Amino acid sequence: MHVCIFGGTTEGRLLSEFFSKYHVKVDLILATDYGEQFVKKLNINVHQKRLDKKHMIELFNKNIFDFVVDATHPFAKIVSQNIKGASECCNIKYYRIVREIEKYDECTYFNNIEDIVSYLNQSEGNILLTTGSKDLDKFTNVNNYENRIYVRILPMESSLKRALELGYSNKNIICMQGPFSEDLNVAMIHFIDAKFLITKESASSGGFEEKVKACNRTNIECFVLKKPEEEGITLENFKQIVRGNI
Repeated sequence: MHVCIFGGTTEGRLLSEFFSKYHVKVDLILATDYGEQFVKKLNINVHQKRLDKKHMIELFNKNIFDFVVDATHPFAKIVSQNIKGASECCNIKYYRIVREIEKYDECTYFNNIEDIVSYLNQSEGNILLTTGSKDLDKFTNVNNYENRIYVRILPMESSLKRALELGYSNKNIICMQGPFSEDLNVAMIHFIDAKFLITKESASSGGFEEKVKACNRTNIECFVLKKPEEEGITLENFKQIVRGNI
């Protein structure tokens, strides 16, 4: 069996470990080199490169994959569309791994970043931004963002460079690898005197629950960017399906 997995996510890593345990041949495609450090010890082929639909089709035609697994981030919608489209073009079975999400009544959910920014501009107080580096440009529309927003991003040179180029204050940039415990989130909230925490809707594996609990303990508002609606299969259900064929 030969499997192609897209995603430097927790799900991508767990799937790589799962298949490696059964000595299945795996090609793991990562958009950045950051996730490679977590799968170095696995007996798999790791490729760090961004592929568009055309290059995905070339990859699928060059190799004989039994199926393709899309374990990319829920917010990487265009990438998922390209993977699915390329799989259909090459007549390869496609699986989309979706995260099991739990809703929290104490959080305020938003459909887009623009609505979050609008709300923040009608209020005062420091902000702990934990949505990653990709959307940092959109949050520069927050009034006095240079002083109000503390960004928590991955310890990658590209992420730090992007934050600085966008005008975020050096003292307000936290470069750390998560997921973070509830206590650590609480400590950060107290340290920066945050009144708001901004996060993306995610599964427990991404530390989402710990963020919500930290907001409850510190009595601050938790704003959640909803993940796009999508169809797919959970990680555990996918494992059950393929386990019988390994």
